[in-house]
Amino acid sequence: MASAPRVDDDPDTPLLTSKTREGVLLGGRRFLDWFRHHHPGQNLEALTAEHVLAAVEHRLSLSATSGTRTAATSHIRTFLRFLCWAGHHDQDLAGVVPRTPHWRLAHLPPRLAWDDVRRAIDAIGATTPVDIRDRAVLLLLATTGIRNGELRAIQLQDIDWRAGEVFVRRTKGKRDRVAPLLEETGAALADYILRARPKVDSPYLFLSFTPPLGPFKCASPVSRIVRKRLRHGGIELGRVGGAHLLRHSLATQLVRQRRPINEVADLLGHQSINTTALYVKVATSQLAEVALPFPGGVA
Repeated sequence: MASAPRVDDDPDTPLLTSKTREGVLLGGRRFLDWFRHHHPGQNLEALTAEHVLAAVEHRLSLSATSGTRTAATSHIRTFLRFLCWAGHHDQDLAGVVPRTPHWRLAHLPPRLAWDDVRRAIDAIGATTPVDIRDRAVLLLLATTGIRNGELRAIQLQDIDWRAGEVFVRRTKGKRDRVAPLLEETGAALADYILRARPKVDSPYLFLSFTPPLGPFKCASPVSRIVRKRLRHGGIELGRVGGAHLLRHSLATQLVRQRRPINEVADLLGHQSINTTALYVKVATSQLAEVALPFPGGVA
């Protein structure tokens, strides 16, 4: 099998984010699982266009949103290109994978009522190290809107206790930013560091209690913490959950509080104000106030 080229060997090759790499690997594993289940004993050389279409149909049936459908088909294309490049198949079947429509701003983001977020946080105890850590995790996510990967990248030195700020690195837009640290969140972080954080030599703020002790290596553990604590708070969750659900909830709450849209964009680290405009759709009362009367209608 040919060795895969290193992305840093070519300066013109864009580096993929860790989340994208995880998605591509997961998409490849799921495709292989489907093929082995439906065509046991067959080698990849026997893969046909009909097989690819059937696998795509199966994956799309499990996708809840247009965004996840688009990501799923993109990951399958990448995997099929790899099969051809690595010599596992004599054809590049990526072109067989259909394009899935995805319209930005077409759907409201999944979100929770702020009272529900608050109730879930208040339901977390402070008796065990895990409780103390999880409460700090949820408070930091819910009050700053940082992403899963950004939370995992925070180091102890990134917290400015005097200024009440947290330095956020490795953002989605590859730009660093500073997020405000509310008093309650700062107190929860201090409690975690002083009373609960494992005594290991690691620069990272949040650590796993599962041996070997250390920072979270991927997004799954943080997502599990969020989903577990939301469910314990009595919140029913569908397929969507994790850190991004709290991020959407915070953005929606800020818009409803009539905070300037550019202020919300800066907090979330959006490069374009158009991305933040998605949350304006939930502020129906504000939109009604600025709506113009229909020409010829009742004044």
